[in-house]
This record gives sequence, structure tokens and C-alpha cells, in this order.
Amino acid sequence: MRSPIRYKTFDQISFTDMLVYSNLPKHPFWSPVAEKVDFTFADSLCAFLYSGRGQHPYAPSLKLKIHLVQVYYALSDRLAEEKVIGDLFIKRFLGLPVEFFGFDHSTIALDRQRMGLGLFRACHLYILAQMYSLGIWGDRDESWIMDSFPCNPGLAMVGAHRLIQQAALRVLQHLKRSYPALYVLAQQALLLDALATRLSSQTQKHEQLLAFSKLATQAHALLEWFDTPDVAEKFSQWTNVSAQQKSLQLQAILRRVLSENSRPSGPEDGSSVPLEAASPDSDVHSAGTTEPTRLSTDPTEAIAYEKIPRAERPANRIISASDPNARIGMKTSTKRIKGYKTQNLCTSSGVVLDVRVIPASEHDREATFDMVHSALTFWRIRPQALLGDTCYGHGRQRTRLQSVGVEIVAPVPPAVNPTGLYPNSQFQYERENDVYRCPNGNTSLRKKHNPKLEGTQYYFGKVCGKCPLREECTANPSGRSVFRSDYSDVYQRASAVNASIEGQALLRQRSRIERKNAELKNDCGLGRPKTRSQKALGIKAILAAIVVNLKLMVRCLSTVKHGFLRRSRLA
Repeated sequence: MRSPIRYKTFDQISFTDMLVYSNLPKHPFWSPVAEKVDFTFADSLCAFLYSGRGQHPYAPSLKLKIHLVQVYYALSDRLAEEKVIGDLFIKRFLGLPVEFFGFDHSTIALDRQRMGLGLFRACHLYILAQMYSLGIWGDRDESWIMDSFPCNPGLAMVGAHRLIQQAALRVLQHLKRSYPALYVLAQQALLLDALATRLSSQTQKHEQLLAFSKLATQAHALLEWFDTPDVAEKFSQWTNVSAQQKSLQLQAILRRVLSENSRPSGPEDGSSVPLEAASPDSDVHSAGTTEPTRLSTDPTEAIAYEKIPRAERPANRIISASDPNARIGMKTSTKRIKGYKTQNLCTSSGVVLDVRVIPASEHDREATFDMVHSALTFWRIRPQALLGDTCYGHGRQRTRLQSVGVEIVAPVPPAVNPTGLYPNSQFQYERENDVYRCPNGNTSLRKKHNPKLEGTQYYFGKVCGKCPLREECTANPSGRSVFRSDYSDVYQRASAVNASIEGQALLRQRSRIERKNAELKNDCGLGRPKTRSQKALGIKAILAAIVVNLKLMVRCLSTVKHGFLRRSRLA
């Protein structure tokens, strides 16, 4: 039977503490939060993380408050430690004695890692439930709004050569920490000097090509070394399963980095360089041999691998070996996002329901259905409509949300003719014959469905040859074509809703999310966070959502004005 968890309790508050705290004025934010919100739910929610034996841990409710203080002031772990030590308002909010200074930055960081994204998200839902019981949100006439903003964690952008080096070194370093015996075998069997070679700016072009080829060859040899029978047998005997899975993940990252940045040079096929290709006369010895033969390459003989030109690399490629989920996306046609985007789902009253951190290359609309459907099924509250910009008005998202009873009110993606000639709106669609009729009265001759674009292309072909409007209609020698989306009927209904008085009123509410985005991005530090991984950013985003909701709750319920009341009002 599991022992009940007992958390650390502080001694009875002293007369000195009572004297100090009673003379402090009410804090405009922390005092109302302490009065209105019950944080003790975290003690039972996180109890499974602790053992009933040994030293009693600090209460999770106390540490949750510290995390909220850290996000509220946008502090690092060390500055949060100083804040808890020296700020009397924070100590009173946390319920600590005046002389207490037991928390350090490592305690804060380890607790954040121990709880993880799932538990912090659960805490967010608990506080949302308390706000719902206070009547701050949940009105039937309330709409939900969705938008995103860039999240640039300051990743160090490196070239293909350095990226491959970093990915391969992470594989070896993890092996050195978790499986030293296998790491020693790798050092004995492989030639890995290219992983530590740094090229100077004066290196000649041919030398750079040879160095890159040597690096890619050794990286491929490292990956295929794991597949040799002796190494594979030892790898399967790895007792630490989590470390084994981590090694497989790092190998997969290295394999993808190689495929996205390098390719075989010359007439060879695209297969990886086999282990024997590094040295035809070498032999990989199993464990227990006295003098294993080292594998070697001679980069001066030929260039086995070449660097893929930047324009030909995948748009969704890995840009950081230490943060493989980060991507490069475009905010505008000229402004890039290096890292992530934060999706924000909030109510029209300003309550943040959910936040998600996604790679910068992922389209905003991809997370729409999952976020809305999760909130819908959990709270059993159906909004009047989901408001968003054009990114969220795609037909697929409209259709999926309509199936669960939620209507998207967003601008319809425009169908613009890039040539500047006759737009598609001047072509009439005849539903009964499934053809288009052009302004000159001709009908389309054939059609072809495009699954990728989710629509059908209608071609007029030879009827455009003698058409008097040809020069004003198309410059294509094969004739004019018109694209019809599979969601054309959905877009027509959406355009009618947007043009109505109710639709215009709902669209004007969409700008309310910009204030929430500004709070999350600027006040809570999500615009340029100090953390880099997607998991850490997700935790920071959830904590920022809690802080923003608490600010709204204080504005709605508290009678304390901004600032401090330094003296009591006389009768």
C-alpha cells in the first residue's frame, strides 16, 4: 500500500512575521490572487510524483506559485531565487517566514522538469474551472478566437558542415555518458577525426569540399557501425531502456540531417557509404579482440559526398541538432521566424483556454480542429463561433468544425489570378453539366482533380484559339483554365455570413486576441524566450496562460485599485 505523502510544513508564524506582513499594504495583484484562487489542488494532483518515505518534499502548490511568480516577472531561475529571498510581497503570497531562503534555482528547474507539460496543463484546467465557477467565462453567447504569434528562442544558425558535426557528436556524447563500453569500441573501430575539425575562413574551396565529403563519410560510417552484428547485439543488451531509446532518436536525427544536407557525388547511387567503404581491407572486430582494425578514409582521392545547395534543401529541414523540432517559417514575405509559433485559443472575454507551441514551418490552420475540439469536449461548452484571420478560414477546417457544431467566422481565402487578367469570378460555373462558361460563352472541355490542392482544374483548351477575348483572358499558349476548390460551396456560405450584420459584428471581435498575444509575447517573455526546446517552451506558454488569466480575474473581481494603499482611510 502506498504511503500517504506528507509535505514540508513551516513552523508556526512568528510574532515578527505577523508584524511585518500586517504592516505591508495589499499587493494589487498577489493579494487578490491569494484570496480568490485555491492552489491546494496541486498537492493531490502531483502526489504520485513523490514517495511516502524519506525527507518530506515541499508542497507542489507552493512550487506552482513560485513558477507563476517567475513567469509574471519574466525571470530566470536564479533571478526567481533572488525574488523569493528578498521580496516580502512574494513571501507573503507564498506563505513563507520572513527569514526563509531555502529555495535555490536548481529546485525550481528540477521541479519544472519533474512535473512536465501534462501536469502544468492540468493545473491550467483547474484554475480555468475556478474562473468558470466565479462566472468570468462560459457565457453561451461567447465566441472563441484563435491566432498565433512568432516565438524566436535565439537559435544559433549554423551551416550544413557544422550541423552534421553537431548531430554526430551528440550521438557519441550520449553513448559516452550512458554506455561507456560501447563508446570505447566506437573509438577503436572508427576514424572520427572529421567530427572535431574546424575549418578556418582562409580554407580553400577544394579543401572545404574534401573536408565535407570526409565528414559525411565518417557520419554515415558511424550510423552503419550500429548495424554491424556485434555492435547490434551489444546495443540490444543495453539495460537502460530510456537511454537506448534516446540513442535511437539521436541516430535518426543524424540520419535525417545527412539526407537533407548531403548527397553522393558522381554517378554513385544514393545509398549510404558502407562500413567497408571507409577502408576496403579493414575488418570490424567484435568485443574481446586484442587489436581491432581502425576504419579510415582518404578524402584526397575523391569527393564521395557533396553539399546540397541551399535552394534545393527541404523547406521543413532540421536547423538545430540540439533542438530538432525547431523550423524556419515565414511571418511575412520578407520576415522569417526561426524556431516556433505559439497558437492561442481564447474567449471573446479574454480568457485563454489553450496554448500550443508548434514548429514555425507548420501552417496555423493545422492545429485549429484539435485545439477547439479538445476544449469543446472537455468543457462541454459550445461557442457562438470561432473567430480567426484568413489562415483559419480554409475549407477543410470549416468542414471539420461544422461536423461538431462550431462555425468558423473568418475571411474567405481570395481566389486571385496571378497574371492580372480575367479573374475566376468572371467565369460562371454550371453545376448541372459540371463545366465552366467563359465571358465569351464557351464552355470548358476537360477537367482534372488535384488532390494536393483539394480542387479541380477546368481547361478550355482549343476553344481559346480563335476567341476575341484571348489577350485579355490568358497568356497561356494551351488556353485558359479555371480552378474550383472542393470547398467552393462552403466558401460561398461563409462569404454570405461574413457579409451579414451578425458576421461583421463577430469579425470586429477578432482584434481582442491581439491584446492577449501582446501579454503572452511581451509581458511573459514568449516572444524571445530564454528556453529553446519545444517542451520547455510549451511549459512556459502554459504558465504564461495561467498568469494572463489570473490578471483578468483580478481586473474583473478585485476592488483594489492599481498601486498601493499606503494608509487606511479615516472614518
